[in-house]
Amino acid sequence: MEHEVETERIMRTARLAGRLLLENGAETYRVEDTVKTILEGFGFEEVAVLALPTGAVYSFVDEKGVPRSEVIRTKARTTNLGQVAKVNSISRGMVSGEIALEEGCKSLEALRQARPQPLWIAMPASAVSAAFFSLLFGASGFDFCIAFLCGALTRALAMFFREDSVSSTMYALISGAISAIIAAGSVRLFHIGNQTPIIIGAIMPLLPGLAITNAIRDTVNGDLVSGVARTADALLKAVAIAAGVGAVIALWR
Repeated sequence: MEHEVETERIMRTARLAGRLLLENGAETYRVEDTVKTILEGFGFEEVAVLALPTGAVYSFVDEKGVPRSEVIRTKARTTNLGQVAKVNSISRGMVSGEIALEEGCKSLEALRQARPQPLWIAMPASAVSAAFFSLLFGASGFDFCIAFLCGALTRALAMFFREDSVSSTMYALISGAISAIIAAGSVRLFHIGNQTPIIIGAIMPLLPGLAITNAIRDTVNGDLVSGVARTADALLKAVAIAAGVGAVIALWR
């Protein structure tokens, strides 16, 4: 009985680590290596892990020679490298013996229950990012201010959308449209500025740059299914942003 409890705790720990990495935008190889390291670190043999952007499957043979397997399924996907770094740190600590299994499991559970970044931090960060990106494309002081406003509003809009693929795509579409409306409307209302650097600066924080990078890395590593899936997801969001901006500009004319 005690053996079963211990095995279940190890499986739960591996499952939590894998799910957290998948949900926060970690590369496929990182998910597989982390789950495999945890299971092998606690004495399990013949560990095999297959990770995909929407889930993972792992199997192993426990200390009594009993084969086991489990599926990790997730639909929520975002990019949070801080969470990825924390999961890596906890998993390494457990394997090295610096962190007890029970403590590590509780730490991973706490990460999963952690609240998202507060809006009062996220909005200024997105606003400043959009504003300074606009400067890179020749924005004036007026353009800088409008891009700042666009960045803040599009980040606030994220509150009304979940982190699954459909909602994130709709968020990208609507955010692109709102940025274009504010940029074009401000330039025509005040008769100063240039809408192009405003729009470019506003949509830069929305672009899935890290997702595309991970997709390329997965493809190069030989994880072709994950690479193609991540590429398709990233391109879908990029197209949604472009469609939102393009529709507004076309209708405005």
